[in-house]
Amino acid sequence: MIHTSINALIGLKLTSFIKDKNLLSTAIIIGLILPDLDFILDFILSLFLNYDFLYNPYISNSIFHSLFMIPFLSLLILIYLEYTNQNNSYIVIGLSLGMLAHVIIDVISFNSIGIFFPLFDLKSSFGLTNYFNIQFSSKIIKIFYTFDFFFYRLYTLSIINLIIINKIDNFRIIKKLTIFMKIQLYIFLLFLLLIYFDVSNNTFSSLFGLFYTLCFLMTFYMTCKSRTIIN
Repeated sequence: MIHTSINALIGLKLTSFIKDKNLLSTAIIIGLILPDLDFILDFILSLFLNYDFLYNPYISNSIFHSLFMIPFLSLLILIYLEYTNQNNSYIVIGLSLGMLAHVIIDVISFNSIGIFFPLFDLKSSFGLTNYFNIQFSSKIIKIFYTFDFFFYRLYTLSIINLIIINKIDNFRIIKKLTIFMKIQLYIFLLFLLLIYFDVSNNTFSSLFGLFYTLCFLMTFYMTCKSRTIIN
């Protein structure tokens, strides 16, 4: 299941114990949510190839969930930092720790992920469900997906509270985040209605992909904009 918002909340809580490390906390949170770019890429691809990316994924839990992606992205960031004459290894450390934590959380939460992609194809993905033979009904899966929007709202609220606690005068950002919280609530309620009226899996997946992409990008944006507060 997708639980990007829960990962972001976990990262925000954990980084409250990290002090005086330039951008380390922000990098950890970004690392915790970044692997789920796979779902957005899968959603976009499904629009052209016409398949249900939630129930029959093609690249989900593969590219950015691979352990090989961590050193690859770290190398790219190090090259960029050297090119721009910035000396901040905490960004690389935080991103690597966050991505690794994301993979571990996925494994223990019974997600099937391609940790060694592309050495092995997606059919060789690793997951505890392969050992415990756990199956979830379609409605349960939809409920799990729906609550991701609820936890996105909690993350937005946490960022707002962080701004208020630190007494930062940024009314414009708080106003934007408050509006987005309302949108997240409406999205959450919308998907509860979709479950209640038992809409088709294809319709649910298409709408989920659209609103999930919106929430993911907004979460990424607000995390970057709040980097000085988080750290």
